[in-house]
Formats: sequence, structure tokens, C-alpha cells
Amino acid sequence: MNKKFALLLVLMLALVMGSVTSASAAQIKATGQWTIEADLSAGNDFQKKGAVSEDKTFNIAQRVRTAFEFIANENLKGVLDTQIGTANWGTGAMQVGAGRSISTAAYTLGAAQAGNGNIMLRRGYVDFKWPNTKVNFLVGYQTLSLPSAVGGGSPVLDDQLAAAAAVVPITDGLSLVGGFGRLFEVNPSQTTTSGANTGSGTAGDVAFLIANVDMIKGVSLKPWLAYANLGAKTAATTLAGFQGANSSSISGVRAYWGGAALTVSAFDPFKIMADFNYGKATWNNNSNTHNDGGRQGFLFDAAIDYTGLSMMTPELFFAYSSGESGNSTNGGKSDRMPVVGSPQTYALGSFWLQGGDSLNSGQMNTPDAVMGYWALGLSFKDIKLIDKLSHTVHFIYFKGTNDVDYLKQKTLTGTQGTNAAYGKFLTTKDSLFEVDVNSKYQIYDELSVGLELGYISANFNKNAWGAVNSDYQNYGNQDAYKAGLIVNYNF
Repeated sequence: MNKKFALLLVLMLALVMGSVTSASAAQIKATGQWTIEADLSAGNDFQKKGAVSEDKTFNIAQRVRTAFEFIANENLKGVLDTQIGTANWGTGAMQVGAGRSISTAAYTLGAAQAGNGNIMLRRGYVDFKWPNTKVNFLVGYQTLSLPSAVGGGSPVLDDQLAAAAAVVPITDGLSLVGGFGRLFEVNPSQTTTSGANTGSGTAGDVAFLIANVDMIKGVSLKPWLAYANLGAKTAATTLAGFQGANSSSISGVRAYWGGAALTVSAFDPFKIMADFNYGKATWNNNSNTHNDGGRQGFLFDAAIDYTGLSMMTPELFFAYSSGESGNSTNGGKSDRMPVVGSPQTYALGSFWLQGGDSLNSGQMNTPDAVMGYWALGLSFKDIKLIDKLSHTVHFIYFKGTNDVDYLKQKTLTGTQGTNAAYGKFLTTKDSLFEVDVNSKYQIYDELSVGLELGYISANFNKNAWGAVNSDYQNYGNQDAYKAGLIVNYNF
């Protein structure tokens, strides 16, 4: 072969390889939130000293979230979001040796061999636009939060799941977001051929449709619909948020929701926000002793911000969720709104409903556990009197909407019994008054240190709870306190 021709061929191959490498290269953008919190608390179970479930008073917790965007161009990127923790120091991912095998058996395989420090996947999906259109697709394991204007997130569904979604612009003031997600699959590709997880009913799916309506200046409306169908092999023991009184663990469930989130900023300096959420879950019970066991209910909330002050933003808010009627006998329905799992971010205040920046190392409640209350609150947000130092103060009164006779249902067992537990479940004769004072000092643009203080004055009815809770009958209730020191690195 002619040497000049060979040299030319080599150069051409190098050029082709170089162009391929360039085409395959992606810009990488990293973001994250690393949080460490020392938490001192007392009375989280609202029971006086001497009760069986007496609180642990001091924990240090840590959570490490790190996300990467692999950006090919303005129309295509991949997202990888990871997390280690949340875990208290000395346990799980934060105990000695968690980053290596903690098993004494050298032959142990899988997660135990890798150790408790394994990285957890929060999101992993492809984000792309269809060529020559504005239609955006998100396919893979991602976060889905249904619309919400109050509380920081949806109380119905706000979690990570495997899904395919599309964002479709219709006009300048209207776009649609729709998709499908798989919540569970206990027998993929029928890999299990015998036993309880075989046959039909091994999957659980959800479909959703959201309309983003911004046709009037200063007015944003987001109506939405969602539907879930879970097979008998997946639902009851996994998602407490679907369960009503005496729902059977061998039944599938169908559920649907509808709602809307409204934000109005046209009346400056006032900002109005409101949500309405309704849901119903119906169980396919196949036992004579479990005739229904479904759930249906609603949650309404509203808030008004005054934005005319430079030093703070006052907010008045109200929320109401339907509660149990008290007549849930064997096979009865629940009158609390069904939710998908334990939504992550919906909260009023920063103590009883787990809001704020806290890792909640002394966890109080989840939206599923406490549905059945009304709340009236006043917040003073983002108070700035000193450079780099800000404060938020909450005053909230909670009152139960669950009929006190619901506690007399002797057939309430299992997960549903847990969801009607003392300290998490408010009857019409129970109330809480919460005060939160949260402060944050911005050391650098990316680094802050915060102090979250909380107090809850508890008033649980002794006659109602004494009959079903021996600890309460013996010791009565007490107030709850917390102080959390939080270091937060955002980048």
C-alpha cells in the first residue's frame, strides 16, 4: 500500500473518531444538598414520662443528595440523582463500617455484602424534546408531584416513581402534562412461577393529566386528574394511604383523584393561593367479612400573603380535611382522603407535619397518618433585620375532624390501626397549638447554618383515648419540644 495513501487513511480515521467523540461528549452539571442536623426533642409521642413509648431525646442525622445532569444539547439531557441517608449517626448508612461489608458471613452476597452505605437512586431519567417541536418527554425514574399552591407540595402524590411523561404546549397560556407511572411490580416478566406473587394482579400503575392555565395575567390555575389501579398482590400491605377500616390485604384497589391549584398575584401586594383535592379508593374485597374497606375524602387549603413589606412576608392560612364519621364497622369505608404512600413535602408549619429544612430525626407525622383535621395559622416568613440572617415564625392551631366514636371500632387492626394512633390522629375533641421559630444564617451563598425551634401544646381527650391507650390512661398527655441545629450545603 502506498505510504501516502496509508497516512491519509489514518488521518481520515482519526478525524472520524474525533468527530464521533465530540458528538458523544456531554456537559456535566452537578447540584446537591448535603444536610447534617443535631436534634434535641422531647414529648414527640405526647405521652408523659413513664409511658412505654417514651421518646429518645437526642439524635444527629445526615442526608447526602447529589444530582448530575448530562447535557448533550439544549434538547437532550440525562439526569442522575442519588442519596445516602437520611440516617441517624450510628445507624444504617451512618454507622461504623457502613461503607463496607458489615456482615460476619464472608459468603453473604448482595446489599449486605456491599454494606449499609450504598447509594440510593432518587432519579434517573432521559429528558428530551421531539425534533422540530416544543413537546418535552421525560422517561425513567423521576419525581412526580401533583399541583399544589399551599404547603410546599402535593398531599396526594409527591414521590419518586418510574414513569413516562410528556409536556405539550398548546398555546402561550396553556400546556398539558400527562403520563403513566408504574408504582409496583412484584413479578416482572413472570420470573416467579409459583407462590403468592404469581398470576395476575402483580402490578400497580398510575396515570395523570395536568393542565397549566396562565391565560390571565397574574392568575395561574392548574386543574389535574389522576387514576391508580393496583393489583391484589401489591396494594394493601404496601400503601397505607389507600386503606380504610378493615380493608383486606388480599384485595386490589382502584382509586381516582381530582383537584386544582390556584395562585393569584394580580392584586398586588396580596397573593392568594388555594387548593382543592378529592380522592376515592375502592377495594376489590373478596371476603364476606370485608365488604368494602375503601377510602374517600377531600382536603382544601388556602393562604393569603402580603408582599408589600421589605423586611418580611406575613401569611394567613387555613386548611380542612375530611375526617372519619365514626360508623366504620366491619367492612366500613374511611372518610379520609386516600394518598399515594407518604407524600414528601406537604406541610403546615415545621413540627407536627414535618415541614422546614429539618431532617426530622425525631419524626412526627406524614400526610397519610394525620388526614382528618382543620388548621388555622399565621406565619411571618423571611424576616430580615440583619444581613445574611433570616427568620420564619409560625403560629398554628390544629383541631381534629375525626368523630370520637371512630376510636371505639374494635375491629381496627394492622396498618389502619397505626393510622389511627394516638398523637397522629385527631378527634373532634383533640387539638394542638404549634409555635415554630426557625432561623437561618447564610455563611456563604452555598452554605447555611440554621436553628429550628418548635413547641406544641397538646390537648388530647382523656375519655376518648383512655379507653384505647393504656399509656395515656396511666400517664396522660404532655407537650412536645424540639431544637434542631442544621448545617446545609447547597450547590
